[in-house]
Amino acid sequence: MSGGRSVIKPQVVRGKRTRQFHNKEEECMLPNNATRRTAMVGGLLLAATLAGVMKSEPVLAEDKITIGVAMPFQGNGWQKGFLAAAQWAAAELNAKGKKVELSVVDAAGDPQTQIQQINNLTLQGVDFIILEPLSDTALNGAIDNAVNAGIPVLTTALGSVTNPKAIDLQFDYDELGEKYVSYIAGRTGGKGNALNIRGLAGNAAEQAIQDAYVKALAKYPDIKIVAEVYGDWNQSVAQQRVSAILPTLPEVNIIFSQGVAAFGAAQAFMSAGRDVPLQVYGFDGVDANLLLELNAKTGYQSVAINTDPGIGGVAVNVAVAKLSGVDVPMKMISPIPTITLEDLKTTYKGMADSDIAWVRYQYDWTLANVIHAK
Repeated sequence: MSGGRSVIKPQVVRGKRTRQFHNKEEECMLPNNATRRTAMVGGLLLAATLAGVMKSEPVLAEDKITIGVAMPFQGNGWQKGFLAAAQWAAAELNAKGKKVELSVVDAAGDPQTQIQQINNLTLQGVDFIILEPLSDTALNGAIDNAVNAGIPVLTTALGSVTNPKAIDLQFDYDELGEKYVSYIAGRTGGKGNALNIRGLAGNAAEQAIQDAYVKALAKYPDIKIVAEVYGDWNQSVAQQRVSAILPTLPEVNIIFSQGVAAFGAAQAFMSAGRDVPLQVYGFDGVDANLLLELNAKTGYQSVAINTDPGIGGVAVNVAVAKLSGVDVPMKMISPIPTITLEDLKTTYKGMADSDIAWVRYQYDWTLANVIHAK
């Protein structure tokens, strides 16, 4: 990690504390263009017809920007980090003279609720919608409603949608798979029995990560997957499901998982009286602290590699750039950092179990490295 650089700074979001990364909320005063959109959106949603597409004009420096953030759920640390990063980016932009406000909604894991929330944000006349989609197809109509009303929609983090009108900001899952599997293979000599803990069944991002692992593993035929379970990106679920299958397994010396499972898997092995196999850890405080504890007790070595919750900040930067008239590509990639044991002992020292690490991405860095603005 390059935590010392001024443009990319590591951050820890603290759990179970009131920690604001943005200015105090003001009364919502939509700019005139948003008010005009609201009136048109009502007709759009009721009649489902609109002649042509409204084009949003770039916002002026003094205009208030309202960005809808449609979250899928907020039950795990990764999502808390995503929101904290988005709030931090908004606060940074406000400190530089912008007027950015986030309108956050939580679908609690239900695609139908998310559809209603997107439509509601459209009716409210927000200027931009950041969407973590719970389905790659079910949300297409709601995205059409927003885009046809002149509201850009950016899909991110949980995967893409099949609607080509949505701007897409994702991770390079092939890069994730290559980093993850190469580290494991380098440590094991490319051999071993592996337990594979997948994420949330049916999710597009989950499948993309799995496909990336399979692709990277093709170079290491002596790494054998001996069992597979779904951990639902939840530490407790991962622990329960690994514990249930563990008595039936042969010796396991490698665990693959998708960022939120390593702690739960380790607990299952330790409860069964087994050594914790080599695994890559996520950015949750429980993962980081367990890795530090194992290292202190036995010299256990590993790293944390995961998709970065800091993409929430990148998404806010992209939204403001788009609304400011910057030519934003329809497809963009956000970085995948690696956090070493040394990083955990220094840069992220003192993380609580409820914390999560993420990287701060400044607006200018996003312009240069993600948007590739001319």
